[in-house]
Amino acid sequence: MNQIHKPFRWAWSILVVCALAFAMGGCEGSDGATGPAGPAGAAGAAGNDGADGADGADGASATTIPLESCYVCHGQGSFMDATVAHELDPIEAVSNIEFGTANGGADLTVTFDVDFEVDGGLVPATTYDVVQRAYYNDGGFRADVRAFATLTNNGGGNYTITVAGAGAEFANNNRWLFRVQDDDQRQTRVYFYADWPANPGLGPVAVTAEDCAACHGPEGIPVHGSAFIASDGGEVCLTCHGSDHEHDGEIEPIPRLGIKVHAYHSGLALDSEGNPENITYPTYMSNCSVCHDDESGFLAAVNAMPVYGEGCLSCHGSMDNEYWDFSGGLGFHLTQPADIDCASSTCHSVGGAANLFVAVTDFHNGLNPEGDSRRGPIFDGIDVSVAEGERFDWQIDAIVDDGVDLTITWSASYDNIGVDPCNADVANGPVFFNGNTMRAYRSYAQGDDFIIGMRENDTSYPVTVNLTVDNTSCAGGFATTIIPVDDEVAERGRVVFGGKPQVLSDLIEPAATVGARVPSPAYDWLVGDGEMVARRDVVDSTKCVGCHVGSLYQHGGDRVDNVDMCLMCHNAAANEQDVRVSMGVDPSEAYDGKVGQSYELKTMLHRVHSANYRWEDGTYNAPFLVYRGRGIYAFAQEGVTPPNWDTTVTEGCTAEEIADGKSRVFGSSDTSGDKCEVHHLHAPTFPRSPNECTACHKPNFTVIPDQTISMANTVEVGSTADYREQNDDVLQGAAATACITCHYNAATKGHAYQNSWEPQEFEEGRQTIIDAAN
Repeated sequence: MNQIHKPFRWAWSILVVCALAFAMGGCEGSDGATGPAGPAGAAGAAGNDGADGADGADGASATTIPLESCYVCHGQGSFMDATVAHELDPIEAVSNIEFGTANGGADLTVTFDVDFEVDGGLVPATTYDVVQRAYYNDGGFRADVRAFATLTNNGGGNYTITVAGAGAEFANNNRWLFRVQDDDQRQTRVYFYADWPANPGLGPVAVTAEDCAACHGPEGIPVHGSAFIASDGGEVCLTCHGSDHEHDGEIEPIPRLGIKVHAYHSGLALDSEGNPENITYPTYMSNCSVCHDDESGFLAAVNAMPVYGEGCLSCHGSMDNEYWDFSGGLGFHLTQPADIDCASSTCHSVGGAANLFVAVTDFHNGLNPEGDSRRGPIFDGIDVSVAEGERFDWQIDAIVDDGVDLTITWSASYDNIGVDPCNADVANGPVFFNGNTMRAYRSYAQGDDFIIGMRENDTSYPVTVNLTVDNTSCAGGFATTIIPVDDEVAERGRVVFGGKPQVLSDLIEPAATVGARVPSPAYDWLVGDGEMVARRDVVDSTKCVGCHVGSLYQHGGDRVDNVDMCLMCHNAAANEQDVRVSMGVDPSEAYDGKVGQSYELKTMLHRVHSANYRWEDGTYNAPFLVYRGRGIYAFAQEGVTPPNWDTTVTEGCTAEEIADGKSRVFGSSDTSGDKCEVHHLHAPTFPRSPNECTACHKPNFTVIPDQTISMANTVEVGSTADYREQNDDVLQGAAATACITCHYNAATKGHAYQNSWEPQEFEEGRQTIIDAAN
């Protein structure tokens, strides 16, 4: 407010000074009357033009002050608070459900309370006025009674549903399912279910609510018009699925829940018009423990499932032309209808022709999902690599930096018992590096981001040092690894160990050696000292792994399930422009029309997870492209391909490349060694709303990045002669990046750039931004 008043105070001061001057000028008497005007004087002679003056010096060019003002409007407590804008709709809670009768026992009544969960408390929901769904199931038949159901608003969030003519069901065991709705605000609606007087024999469903919520979150699964209450789990679904119902005058079965869920997660489900639903699944189906956890006992039940057509085909779709090689070399080509009970046939039964394959585990045990060596074998419905990883505790304990070497102390335990990190024989315990590849990754920070990699001529990548018997020794259960420090001016650095400990797993019969999927341990140290210093806490790795169980990408198999490892390479300076340059692809030829693409973590994850999301205005984000030397990766709306995306063109590709599924990269140079690559096109389906930030982020994380420590993104590499040179990079603000990587449209970009800056180069690179912000 003081800044607003300053101009007015200055103007008032001038007025006062002028008034005083006039007042002081006339102290010696009154002035006389004004006389008449005199005649006009003669015009004076014209003067000579003077010599031209010297040209003035060029003025200074306009300077952009690289400050982002996003926090002014979108900071916590401001009028457009970003945390408020991203809040989810309040979750409904239905309670105090009571059944009764009315109209002399002819009608059934259901009285209940509806509240919204707001800020940890409950607020009554008072605007519901329509019964949108009303079903009951007697244990085998689901009846639809919505035509007979009415809703009475009793006030204060209390309601009564009356089902005319259903009074007789008051005494019968049924599962009831209702959905009530605010008819004016159709997005406000809630499902709930209850058994009265008792469960009619439905269930239990073989998953827990927590298993589903790991991916789908607390908002529930948005099917059949709105989300079910997540805490109900799958039990509510059994009101319909697995029973018969009347449809168009015929009695028809409703698909069983397990069959339907398998079909969705395996990409086989069809919509009401018979078109594929195209649901993507973030892990792999043979790891049954992702949904059917062992603690509940459901996994054991699933493992004992006999072989039957409908169960197998719910994941595999069809057995047509599948070749099964049984022991003894007997092979079959199968065309398997879904309704055949294979377990009671002469094949998949004790004494049958396929007696070695009578349960689901007989097929799945020993599988390596997708044939990928980076993933563990499946045994009894579990990814053994993941299960073994959970038995480890592996950490970096301390670092000493004397300016010449880093002395890294680390340790590990297995089943809560300390192990010898230098052990070389898996029969005696886990093997870390002695006979197994283990690496130390090392990088340095500018601000709060580890963008100063030391790999020669490579954009921000860390250097690696293999752990060997020459640089690592052990004593008393601790390992000491000594590696050189780098000649780099930085306040702090990060070391992460990459690799999987090898362990003789007793989770497999017979026991076998597997690589345990242990999250890569990380340690941030103060350069020249070694003291641990913590980076800002933004993402929760366990939430990533909650969906991507055993499938979080590993880049060679040694970078495992820890976002602190991912940030070593996927940092603010990371850009794949060098790949496009090596391919000879310029912006006019690139699939996305760009010089290069940042694959910094928030950029990549925001763009990937929102790539196939339909926004409220009906639009989708443009495809997200990353060029790599091992393939071109595109993430886009279902059915949309990037411009010039033609994977049938193989001109210049070798026969071997074509056999590997590679095709010509559009615009690539004939002399490029990467001119032919596999083209990957994905339409990911994110199982939550994009504004559910806590699906990945920690609670209360800083939504608007702090520009004093959060580094701006490289959207174009300045120097292609040395990609490690960052001061000439074209930069985009960290806050702008956080927003426009989800809200990827021209209007949002324009707003973000207007309140920060258009992507550009700064004299001292990111240091210019840090200095301006401070």
